[in-house]
Amino acid sequence: MKKGIILLVFVCFADLFLGSSIFGQTPPPTPNPQYLYYCLNETATPLSAVPSGGGTLRWYTAVTGGAFSITAPTPSTATAATGGSPITYYVTQLVSGVESTPRTPIYVYVNQQLDLYCQTVTPNSIKFDFANTGQSSFTYSYTIDGGLPITGTHNAPSNFTVAGLNEKQTVVFTLTAIGAKPCVTSQTESCTTICSPASIVTPNFTAIAPFCSGTVAPTLGPISPNNITGTWSPAIVSNTTSGNYVFTPDPVLFPCATTQTLNVTVTPLATPTFTGIPTTVCQNATPPILPLNSNNTTAISGTWSPASVNTAVLGPVTYSFTPNAGQCTSLTLSTVTINIVPVVTPNFANIPPFCFGSTAPLLTNTSPNGIIGTWSPVNINNVANGTYVFTPNANQCATTQTLNVVVIPKTTPNFVAIPSFCSGSTAPSLASTSPNGISGTWSPATISNTTSGSYVFTPNTTECATTQTLSVVVNPLIQPSFTDLSICSGNAVPILKNISPNGITGTWVPSVINNTTSGAYVFTPNPNQCATSKTINVTVNQSTLVNVDWTVTEAFSKNQIVTINATVAGDYLYQLDDGPFQESPIFEYVSLGTHSITVQDKNGCSPPITRNNVLVIDYPKFFTPNNDNYNDTWNIFSLADQSNSKILIFDRYGKLLKELRPNGLGWDGTYIGQPMPANDYWFTVEYTEQDVLKKFKSHFSLKR
Repeated sequence: MKKGIILLVFVCFADLFLGSSIFGQTPPPTPNPQYLYYCLNETATPLSAVPSGGGTLRWYTAVTGGAFSITAPTPSTATAATGGSPITYYVTQLVSGVESTPRTPIYVYVNQQLDLYCQTVTPNSIKFDFANTGQSSFTYSYTIDGGLPITGTHNAPSNFTVAGLNEKQTVVFTLTAIGAKPCVTSQTESCTTICSPASIVTPNFTAIAPFCSGTVAPTLGPISPNNITGTWSPAIVSNTTSGNYVFTPDPVLFPCATTQTLNVTVTPLATPTFTGIPTTVCQNATPPILPLNSNNTTAISGTWSPASVNTAVLGPVTYSFTPNAGQCTSLTLSTVTINIVPVVTPNFANIPPFCFGSTAPLLTNTSPNGIIGTWSPVNINNVANGTYVFTPNANQCATTQTLNVVVIPKTTPNFVAIPSFCSGSTAPSLASTSPNGISGTWSPATISNTTSGSYVFTPNTTECATTQTLSVVVNPLIQPSFTDLSICSGNAVPILKNISPNGITGTWVPSVINNTTSGAYVFTPNPNQCATSKTINVTVNQSTLVNVDWTVTEAFSKNQIVTINATVAGDYLYQLDDGPFQESPIFEYVSLGTHSITVQDKNGCSPPITRNNVLVIDYPKFFTPNNDNYNDTWNIFSLADQSNSKILIFDRYGKLLKELRPNGLGWDGTYIGQPMPANDYWFTVEYTEQDVLKKFKSHFSLKR
């Protein structure tokens, strides 16, 4: 019995070892075969694989994911593989509930070709590469530059090299698979060796200079200066049209020589053209110069007959231009005609003088004897003398005419300036005739004795004179710029000065300030200053700030208000802690804890008073027990001086968690040594306020 048990255990262990590894992994099945080759539309058979250890095969169409089939698929041969790529299937096996990984691929090639191509080309060899299509034996045949075929057989690998070649030799290579499927047909590929950099040479024909259309064209030689032979296309240079001519080296003698292109420019024949030679010239005018070069883009040089223009003789004369030899011109003679005409003088009448600023006469562009032209300046200036030149338009053979225009200047009235005077005194009168005899009127007609202003004298229309403006200054009565004073009772009094800050002198009544009683003081200016009297008020402030007390809103109020009370009424400013001073003695929303208050006399007649024991009782609304030394415990610290106060903390269900004293360390957020969760917690506190025992209940937040 013991031997039977041992044998059974061994058999089970062996089955476990064959079906899966000792690590729980299942070995993959073996494809049979892994590579399959079919012609297009050939009948295919189901895929096959050999499981191990009694496994169950599973078939897939993707490397990962997707549903499996326990029936082996039959490949489709209806479509040729794209770019020679196979159709891939995948197989696994399931042993004892464990599936093999990764999935084993099976490759199916449909209508596989040799796919022959030139893989590597050098100056001396060509390497052909091809797909093996499941074959390992091939026959080949190749020729070099069309020579006798070289044949043989070839086994794997799937490439073949033809070596021992020269530069620019062409190899035509044909490959046939032995015993291949009918669809794997023979293929032929042609490749040519390349030239090494040292073998590449360029013909060095010199450039052909431009020449005139119709002249003898240069010839194109078959051998370059660096002894490269070849042919030209086109073969003959045209003598009428510009063009490109390409030299192709002999491919047998110079297989590694490049082509050369010559750009040939044929200059067309041009007709001389001239601009700027006038057709009409005035008698005795400066003769125009007959240019010895035409205005063409490429100037044409030559000579004229007659060689120069004579403007002394009236009438037309023809001048002939003969181009110099050796230029691209189609004409032997070019002519222009110049007519010499007499000169006429314009007859505009003189312009009489007129008054400065009046309407100026107009200048017409046609003279009485019919000459048309322009004036410079175009319009007559009505404020200054001027010279006006009439210039006839071109081709009229007329001279210029000059008119001198006189503008009579206006006389300026010479009324004397009126000195300034004080407001309210008698104003001077305005005369209707100036000292230099110009009559006219004033606006305004009468001088005001209260307001400064400008008074304009306008001459009568019969006068050639300008206006005159008199600025009259009426000095306003100035008030001395003394200001009211405020002093503390009993202090030294300031001196009442006899000169105001704005420079007015005078006297005071009373002349000395009383430092015990407030009162009014009148300053009277000295005569001839255009000033008024000034009264100032002197306020004598008493010292009133004696004592300060305060009140605080009931403890735990939502709005904690501190109200400061000065025992004697006065004009004060109030401050809480180090905040700004304010007019109001009331401070709202004051934070919990001990604060200081300060009262200050606005007039500075009393020293400020500060109290430092203002207590505001409130509780923290949250705490964060995270051991960062900030808000790590919760307590009502503002009751620290009330050691008999008792604080009880509860959870939301009313369970007592902690009892505190306000002068203790506070609650650290734990219960029986365990941290409590972030939540709202309730508390009650018993405390004394103004000798009355009170009780308060509210809640706070524990945040983590």
